[in-house]
Amino acid sequence: EKIKLYIELPYDLAIPLLDIYLDKTFLEKDTCTRMFIAALFTIAKTWKQPKCPSTDDWIRKMWYIYTMEYYSAIKKDKIMSFAAT
Repeated sequence: EKIKLYIELPYDLAIPLLDIYLDKTFLEKDTCTRMFIAALFTIAKTWKQPKCPSTDDWIRKMWYIYTMEYYSAIKKDKIMSFAAT
């Protein structure tokens, strides 16, 4: 049985995504820019829906974007460090 999680959050869930970057990497600007764009697209999709998604759906979407961008940045950082040596 699926349990719905109802939480009222006092802030926009896209805001934490705007502060993602890895320490000592050359990809900070690119990663933050892509995260900001991804957050905007997610918010825009929500506006076009006839009803607002549930909080757990929203968290799941934002967490997926966060995770994919984080691991993408790590992968690119490893490629860049390999290319520099």
